[in-house]
Parts: sequence; structure tokens; C-alpha cells
Amino acid sequence: MFDLEKIKKIKSDKIWFFRFKKFDESTYLITNDIAKYSFLTKEEFNDFISWKIVSWVKYDELLERKFIKDEKYETDMSFAYAKKNKFLAYWPSLHIIITTLRCNHKCKYCHAAVAPMTATEMDMTQETAKKVVDTIFYTSSIDLTIEFQWWESLINWDIVKYIVEYAEVKSFHLSKNITFALVTNLTLMDDEKLDYILAHNIHISTSLDWDEETHNYNRTFKNGNSFEQVTNWIKKINDKYGEIDSVNPDFNWKIIRKVGALLTVTKKTLSKYKEVIDTYVSLWLDWIFLRPLNPYWFAASDIEKLWYTNEEFIDFYKKSMDYIIELNKKWVDIRENLSSIYLSKILTDTDPNYLDERSPCGACIWQVAYNYDWKIYSCDEWRMFARMWDDSFLMADINNSDFSEYPWHDTYNKMINSETTKTMVQASTLDWLPWYNDSVYKPYIWVCPIHSYKTSGNIIPNYSKDYKKILDYAVLDYIFNKLRDKEILDYFKKWIVRPWDASVVSQCEII
Repeated sequence: MFDLEKIKKIKSDKIWFFRFKKFDESTYLITNDIAKYSFLTKEEFNDFISWKIVSWVKYDELLERKFIKDEKYETDMSFAYAKKNKFLAYWPSLHIIITTLRCNHKCKYCHAAVAPMTATEMDMTQETAKKVVDTIFYTSSIDLTIEFQWWESLINWDIVKYIVEYAEVKSFHLSKNITFALVTNLTLMDDEKLDYILAHNIHISTSLDWDEETHNYNRTFKNGNSFEQVTNWIKKINDKYGEIDSVNPDFNWKIIRKVGALLTVTKKTLSKYKEVIDTYVSLWLDWIFLRPLNPYWFAASDIEKLWYTNEEFIDFYKKSMDYIIELNKKWVDIRENLSSIYLSKILTDTDPNYLDERSPCGACIWQVAYNYDWKIYSCDEWRMFARMWDDSFLMADINNSDFSEYPWHDTYNKMINSETTKTMVQASTLDWLPWYNDSVYKPYIWVCPIHSYKTSGNIIPNYSKDYKKILDYAVLDYIFNKLRDKEILDYFKKWIVRPWDASVVSQCEII
């Protein structure tokens, strides 16, 4: 079947470029550049590449999904490809601001060293905050999201408020749309802060590592019970969201806002997948992100207590997904978010533009991270890497720059034309990376330059040693296998990332 001479004889006037793999003993999976897919039996695959298609049902499917050419093929494919990759037409939209390096937690898997609560010199000043907002509004995107990131933004609450109010004024005068997101551990939340957050429509994201014992073990907090505080505030905030949204004339219970809560899977989580999911359901959270550890800093230094093998995580993921599907069949509204992102790529004509699952990745060209000290990085991970004394991926250091009469315009030009920007785009674009470009899953996956840099010392990934790729492929194998079940496919269609999922904007950067 895969004789070179037979491959050479494929009718290129009838069949366009596709990728394939043997999915199981009797089936082949094929995909194309607009992320369409089809399952073919051995006989159908052989007939397809030999142009002897015998099943008209399958022929119509392949024609519709652009594996077979017709007279409208080039026009349709050009339009579909442009629509699928329209995110490439837009520039920095997610702007991550670090208002302080201080934190009242010391999480075991934290990506970098936090500053002690006494280190007020590591707080962003109002002068720096003004410069950051001015720079953000001179970037080229019309739709802007300002996200207040770890460490604990509520410590420098006055600067958070200043940025929100100054940005609201700028958005009015410059006719740009502004959205705010706050990533917080919620232990410093109070009613006054919450009223302000709700009044200014700031979306809230936090971390929730399952039950009380596991959460408090992972997320060390010396000033009380972290799990108790975060769950109490999640309940209270979700209740507030429900009250606010229910008085909307266009009220729809399916689009009530929720707190975004992110799980980081450690060794202690693996055997308790049902309990993890049940905890999220009990808090009225309608999605859970089964996210593996990243091999950075504290997490990398505590392998014995935190880490697991690829096989262990894949087994955890499959069991968790099976349980989530079982709950869906019982009308429980819960979905797994990485799967939702992949399903959006697979089942729709657009890309959800989740910054951690696209090619090129969102660093520099869609997200930018502004440190408390006015240094600008390609993404929050690279900013945290600088905390470990590696400034290799600094986009701009405004403290050391000379400005003309248009300082913020010059700042943006310096950022977007930096060597860091060019390097990040090249290193995360799959089209030129050997083996990644040939993979049947190429339309759905991504590579992370910082992950490659940390694990191999090179920002260009090594396909044969990329264990992140192994996990991604296992997730996609599971999803595609389930797509062959019509009942599960119907549930999966409800998981597709929806326009009102504001939480998706910030998930890529939660620690």
C-alpha cells in the first residue's frame, strides 16, 4: 500500500496534500491543512490513494472536507485556510501585567522564586504602571485584554485599581475595547475588592488542586487554610455572577460567568481523579483543565514528591475523561478544557486562538508580559525565567531606551521588531520543523520554545525527545477514538470553546 511508486502515482489533480497515520489495525486517520479529518478503512485508504473510491458516502465526505478537488477547490481552500488562521492577522491582544513579585504562598510547583511579603521594592510603581498602559494602547490591536498575573496581584491592589481606571479612560479616548482578567489565589480577597472587581467587569481566575489535603500540600500557605478560603470565595463569586447575569434581559443560564479554576496535576492527584472532578462539579464549575506539570524551577527540583511518568499521566487523563463523559450522560455540565480546545480545532472552521495550542505560539505576537520593573518579555514564562537570571528573551528594557517625541510608538516598534520576537515566531512555527510538519496531528498541536529550552537547552524542539509531544498525541489519540462514537460526538460538540468563555483568555498563563 505504501510502495513509493504507488505514492508517486497519486492523482494530484484529484487529491490534494494530506497527512495520515495508521490509527489501529483496521483504520487510517487522514487530516489536511484546514484541520479536517476522516477515518478510512484499509480498503478505503487504498482506493483513495489509487483513485478507486467505491463508497459514495465516503466520497461525499472527502469532497466536503477538501481531500478531493473539484472546480471550486482552490477558492474554497484559500478561504478556509485564511479563516482557520485569521489569528495571524492580529497583533498583541493579551497584555500580562505583573504588579508585584511578592506572594503569600510558596507553591511546590511554582515556576520561579517568589519575593517575600516584606519586599515592597518589588512592587510596580504608579509611574511604571502608567508607562505600561500607555504602551499597551499604542499596540496595533483594537481588542485588548489586560491580565493581572502572579504572583499575588491583590498585594498591590492600589496599582491594580489605577491600571483599570486609567485603561478605561484610554480605551474611551482611543476607541479600543478593553477586557480585564485577574489571576489570584483569593486569600486576600474581601467584599470591598470583590465589589470593585464586579463593578469593573474583571474576570477572576484562580487555582484549585482538588481536595483540602492535596491543595494545601501543593500550595503552601502559612496564614490559614488556603483550600477553605479559595473554595469559599469561588462559591461566593459564582453566586454573585449568577445574581448579576440573571437580571440581564438576554439572560441564558448557559452563559452565566464562572470563576476560572485551574488544576495542576501532581503525583498525589493521580489516583483520585473522580474526587478531583466531583470537587469541581460541587463548586458549580463547568470545566476542568487536566494540566500536567511543567519542568520548570521548583517543580523540576522536587521530582520524587511531585512527578510521574508519561504513562501515569496518560492513564490519569483517560480515566478522568471517561468519568467526565459518564457525568455528561447523566446531564452534569462539566467538560475538560484542553479537549475542548482540540475539539474546536477539529470540529469547527475557526481556531479558538488558545495561545498555548497554535502555530506559531502566541508569544510576542499575541501576548506580552510587562514586569514590575518595566522590562517587557515575550510571555509570562520567559519573564519568570528571567527571575532565574536568564534575560535571553527580553523584548525591550524601557529603562535603558532613548525615546523620540513619540515614546510609546517607538516602544511598540522596538518590541515587535526585536530579535526575541523573530526568534519566537520561527521556533514555534511547525511548518518548517522536521517531523512535526509531517505529523497527522500537525493542524492541532504546538511547540513551546521555553519547554524545549528548559528540557534540551535549545529553543528548537527535538521531536524524538519531546515528551510534551507524547502527551499531546495521547490526548489527541483519545479524542479521535471517541469521535467515532456518535453519542460521544454529540456530547463533544457541546464542549466546543464558546464565545462567552472569557476564562479561556487567561488560562494559558495561570501558574
